[in-house]
This record gives sequence, C-alpha cells and structure tokens, in this order.
Amino acid sequence: MSLPLTRESIELNDLEKSSASTAYKVNDNYHLHPSSKHILKRLYFALIIEATISLSIYYQYQKIAEINPMLAPTLLGCFSGALAQSINQFSRKKFKFSKIIEFMIWGSINGYFTVSWINLLMQRFENIVYRILVDQAVGAPTFQLIFNILNALWDHGEVFTKTTRNAYFKSLKYSYCYWPFFSIFSFMFIPQGMMFPCNCLANLIWNLILSRLT
Repeated sequence: MSLPLTRESIELNDLEKSSASTAYKVNDNYHLHPSSKHILKRLYFALIIEATISLSIYYQYQKIAEINPMLAPTLLGCFSGALAQSINQFSRKKFKFSKIIEFMIWGSINGYFTVSWINLLMQRFENIVYRILVDQAVGAPTFQLIFNILNALWDHGEVFTKTTRNAYFKSLKYSYCYWPFFSIFSFMFIPQGMMFPCNCLANLIWNLILSRLT
C-alpha cells in the first residue's frame, strides 16, 4: 500500500529531476576547448608522420646503411628522437615544435655516436662482460651528460648550473634502473648491425615509462 505524496515530496522530486536534467545538459554540451583540439590535431599529425618515417627507415635500415654506414643510424636517431618527444608531449597534451626539432638534433647526434661507440666496444673487447661493464660505466654517463648539457643550453642558455647537475644525477639514477638490462640483452642476443635500431625501440619504451612516472 503506497502512501500519498506530500507537497514537500513532490517539490523535492521535481527539484531532483531538474538537477538531473541540468547535469545532463551540461554533460551533453561539454566539448574540448578549441585550442586543446588544435593541439591534439598537431600532436596526432606529428605522431603519424614521425612513426611512418621511423618505421620506413627501420625496414630499409640495411639498404640505407649500404649507401653510408652512418647515414642509417643518424636518420633513424633523428626521427625516433622526434617520435619519443611527441609521445611525451602527447601524454601532457602540450605541443612545442621547437622541442621536437631539438630532439631531432639530439637524435641525430646520438645515432651517429652510439653506433661509433658500439663499433668501438665490439672491436676493443671480445669478452661480453667487459663490453657491458664499459658501456654502463663510461658510455651511459657520457651520453647522459651530453644530453643534459644540450638540454640545459636549449632551455636555459647555461650549462654548469646547480639545476643541470641535479637533473643529470637524477636522470642517470633512473637510467640505471633500465638501461643495464637492455645492454646485457643487446650484447648477448642482438646482431651488431641491429643494435642501434633496437636501441631506438628501447628508447621509445623508456620515454613511455618516463611519461608515466612524471
């Protein structure tokens, strides 16, 4: 048996319906800000272009290397560096073209000298353990230092500052939680000619991890 509705309960019921209707209209009319949509379009475009070029270079890596052994890693480093930066920017929903250009420059430098470093390790050390130890004791901090110096110059116009030092040691500490494992896997199982392409893939994964951590 139902009780008759009082005037107060009727008004309360109408108020709840009105609130629900208003909330529905607010949700129904919610849209991204035009500037946010514009940023997302730029990021999607950048990601598609960079991923397409990086994959094309990866699949044609050996053919490009036959033209010039250092051309293939330089190109792959350039565009995979841009892709890694765009992934970071996408996670933050911010687009900065100048930063992508900076990472293309860094990727080119990193590609050229990483392959030179790998070749040096393979020639000088026959023992895999020595290769891994030298790579992590000398190569890892050196390449990290070069990156932090370039990044400090681009962002602040200065190099030897307290902020740069702190950033260097912090990033080096994080990198030692990831890169030694890749170094072991790389020198033990990956052919020399494909070490750098695999390094680029590992770098993309590392950037995804960093984007989640930060």
